[in-house]
Amino acid sequence: MFKAHNIVVENSRSDIRRKAVLYIIALMAACAIVASVATFSVSYSDGCIAVSRPNDYGFSPKMQLISSFCTDYSSSKEDRRHNIALACDNFSWIDVKSGGTLSFNTLVGKRTEERGYRVSKVIVDGEYTEGVGGGVCQVSTTLYNAWIRAGLGVKYVRAHSLPASYCELSQDATVTEFTDLVLVNDCDYDVLVNGYVRDGKIHFDVYGDPLQYTVKIRTELLETISPPEAEVVEVEEFPEDFNGKIMSDAWGEYAVKKEAREGYKSRAFADYYDKSGNLVKSEELRKDSYLPTRAKILRKKVKIFLPQSKDFLFE
Repeated sequence: MFKAHNIVVENSRSDIRRKAVLYIIALMAACAIVASVATFSVSYSDGCIAVSRPNDYGFSPKMQLISSFCTDYSSSKEDRRHNIALACDNFSWIDVKSGGTLSFNTLVGKRTEERGYRVSKVIVDGEYTEGVGGGVCQVSTTLYNAWIRAGLGVKYVRAHSLPASYCELSQDATVTEFTDLVLVNDCDYDVLVNGYVRDGKIHFDVYGDPLQYTVKIRTELLETISPPEAEVVEVEEFPEDFNGKIMSDAWGEYAVKKEAREGYKSRAFADYYDKSGNLVKSEELRKDSYLPTRAKILRKKVKIFLPQSKDFLFE
């Protein structure tokens, strides 16, 4: 048992949860010193952080972990992994006031090489290309999913132009220099947001007032969009850096540089269940459209050799 400023912390069994308790301790200790408030008792039990009563910082009388979400990035290349970890460093126990907003771009800042971000794959207008800060959208998506599963509000979110591999349709949240993710704390108490990486996964936890309902997010597919006819590009030789499979048919050698992919129209719902497992209500969160991807085929030009002899008669 650890004592500080008449605050008691019991049964802290993990580093992450212990940090949450220490965060509450620091805030309430400051409150006690500045405002001479009464003694608080803080305890940890079964994943719950509790205080004896609300304090000047707006915390719930019984603050607990109300939602979590994680996505896997273990197969990402080193530069993308670096960008993800760098962005997550900005989300160490963020206090979002009741009625306040959380802007991803404001908190994380610009993704530039001067600020330590590296070049990796990004999605721009339906195409994968190289860009500084690639991978950061997986951080914003993980945050978004933890937030909506806490039953909290969203002021602005936008989907990628292509489906993301690390989440369901209509559950992604792209961020760029011009596109932000803005979340709203529309409950009566402050909430804490903690983001971190561990074992190749991005984790986001939201702490707040205990929820009356269990919130489940589901996606509904509205339409599948067929890709357009493949683009065929004739080349003298295949690029030296091309590492795909070279095939042949009746017209010669060819290779698929970019696979065709279907596009989609979808929407997401938040379903609220009571403690007995009964569906109480469903809310449509958003509708999105994802572009189909046009295939790109490289076809090697066929060289036609004409006979050089002049001993031909033409009639």
